[in-house]
Amino acid sequence: MLHLFDSAPIVRLWRRQVEHLLNGHVICCSCLGYDWSIAMAFCMLRKFIRLSLLIALLVLSVGGLRYIHRNDSQIIALKPLPLDPDRPKLKKLGELQFLGAWELDSDNSRFGGISALMAMPDGRFIGLSDAGTLIGFGLTQNNRLDHPFIAPLPGTIGPDIDYEDKDSEGLAYDPDSGRFWVSFEGKHRIKRFTASFARSDGEFKAPEMRFWGDNSGAEAIVRMADGRFIILSEGMDIPGGAYMGLFFSGDPVERGSSYFPFGYRPPTGFKATDAAMLPDGRMMILNRRIGLPDGFRAKLTIIDPDDIARDEIIEGKTIATLASPLLVDNMEGLAITQENGRTIIWMISDDNFNAFQRTIFMKFALAEKPKATESAKKPEAEPAPGFESL
Repeated sequence: MLHLFDSAPIVRLWRRQVEHLLNGHVICCSCLGYDWSIAMAFCMLRKFIRLSLLIALLVLSVGGLRYIHRNDSQIIALKPLPLDPDRPKLKKLGELQFLGAWELDSDNSRFGGISALMAMPDGRFIGLSDAGTLIGFGLTQNNRLDHPFIAPLPGTIGPDIDYEDKDSEGLAYDPDSGRFWVSFEGKHRIKRFTASFARSDGEFKAPEMRFWGDNSGAEAIVRMADGRFIILSEGMDIPGGAYMGLFFSGDPVERGSSYFPFGYRPPTGFKATDAAMLPDGRMMILNRRIGLPDGFRAKLTIIDPDDIARDEIIEGKTIATLASPLLVDNMEGLAITQENGRTIIWMISDDNFNAFQRTIFMKFALAEKPKATESAKKPEAEPAPGFESL
């Protein structure tokens, strides 16, 4: 929900109250000589209040209070960040090589909450926020932002539009037609947009989506090079520790496309937040986890779409993990490009519109381990002389 006030003072107030309680500044009633049962009741109340404050603080750090100070600035600031301040020379992260990281910020009231990231053919990026906002920018060779823009997604403004109408989570793109597909959570659906997001020209809601929870929708949508689509839900549990996915034979909006459900099992405790296709046809998935005391963590996994089967569970191979003390936040956007023959991995975080988090944009290079092809397979051994008759 959008709130017409700044969340930062409230966050600081909650934090002070929690620290006050944890420092033992609340006196137990039993120390004052009251009846034991009354003392116990007050002590239980104290524990309940402390637990409630801790839960409230966690909710604020994850969901955030969304606030509006109306500002339409199109300026996005860029600040370099190290992967690890204590180890500035650290570059290797699993099968990735760290190339750079930046904090993005803007005074625009719509900026933030980026839940999906798309790399465009012209070298620019489009971020999609979960408040129905498009955030575009380029990154020059000297690591400066180029021609940024911040604009509402068509159909997300109006007197009858509520938050669930514009809770956009995933983004797919067809470079040939220029069309975009956006997955929405809350009111679960896939919506197609014409080139340059000029207008919406179609929508689809799979029957399975009726059972997806308010915060368990289509978090990632990927268009493969051959026109097939893969959708991953964030929290639609299925047996086997997996979450439901949908594999489409073509454009989900077109009537002739068929699909089937399957399961994706992320690393334990993680959920998929975005996905993108690798040049060799495999799919990379960004997985996110939040918990105490570690805070945010992220893992990148790779699957082969050829291994996806109806009603079967697929599990990816983990290639990298981001966790404290390394630079990490609520990583939700993933994009893949190529530079000078190298595969480049881009990630961006969702700051949840709150004062505790940042919009972090990260760049890595992938150590190439291409998908095996028929020509790359080891040839079969020739029979030894004299054994042909056997």
